Amino acid sequence: MSIVRSLRLWLPLSLLFITIAASFIVPVVYPELLEPGPRYLKDDAGRIISDPPYTMEEMKPLGSDKLGRNLFYLLLAGAKYTLLSAIAIALLRMIGGFAFGIIYAFLPAWARQMIKGIGDTFNFIPLAIIAFVLLTPLQLAFEAGAMFSFRFLVIEVLVIAIIVIPSLGMYIGEEMKEYLKNDFVSVSKQIGASRFYIIKRHLRPQFSRHALVMFSEQISQTLYLLIQLGVLHICLGGLKTEEFGIMEHIPEYFSYTNEWAATMSINIQMVFLHTWLVLTPLAFFAVSIFCMNEVTRYLKEVLLEDALPAQQTNNVTDKPAPEASLTDPFTFSKRSKEGFH
Repeated sequence: MSIVRSLRLWLPLSLLFITIAASFIVPVVYPELLEPGPRYLKDDAGRIISDPPYTMEEMKPLGSDKLGRNLFYLLLAGAKYTLLSAIAIALLRMIGGFAFGIIYAFLPAWARQMIKGIGDTFNFIPLAIIAFVLLTPLQLAFEAGAMFSFRFLVIEVLVIAIIVIPSLGMYIGEEMKEYLKNDFVSVSKQIGASRFYIIKRHLRPQFSRHALVMFSEQISQTLYLLIQLGVLHICLGGLKTEEFGIMEHIPEYFSYTNEWAATMSINIQMVFLHTWLVLTPLAFFAVSIFCMNEVTRYLKEVLLEDALPAQQTNNVTDKPAPEASLTDPFTFSKRSKEGFH
């Protein structure tokens, strides 16, 4: 079985791709599904029996929000903002992290120690708190009408990506530094190989496999961070606040994007009365994170642990493959190390 044909890889990816595609198609083909529902429901006798938010029995399949909009179609429409933003954030983190890591790996020891000391200090501060501090002024500006929703979303993507780049870059840089201690890299340096040659011929082939695994990991971590920020009312595309209190401060939040964290955030005050309004977007998050974790687990087995999927064909024999074809060309076995020295 080829890697690209593995069901373990394509089943979770297909679920995410279908969700993103449906998020674009459904609002265009069926725009009425996102319109506010009836103001109340009546029984056969004409008596009012319910008002929004409707339960799962009253509005299929997952109930409605406080405006009477179908919660399932609302979350489906917001999936493109949540998932594509998470992918964009993870991609920016990987690009910035590897660029930072390459620079970090070739720095003098004293410079690496100084950067590592500063980075280790900030590692004790939760990322959600750092993002909250940086994005709260922008959220206030958005509420005041000084910024458009899409512009705010782009800034949020950049900020959430940038705050992780230093720690991710230091981790990648430390791994690269250890890899550069291999004997064959030292030989390349001694015969005059430039840093560009070492990066191209040694670091790139080795860490390209790690990059795919880390990319899927970063998507999962980004989704998890979006949940935390949603609890703090920092959501992709921003939240609009309307004041409905007369004698006290009772803000009501609304979202232009209807992404999952925003849908959870605007209903979090109703968690004890209408639990499904918070649990439903959390379930969408959980399924997406589970899919990405399965992709990460499979990529680790195939790319990093060389555990290729087994297959049963007529051409497969019980004879083991030659040792040379099973070993990484950039690693030495115990015997080859002894012979090298």
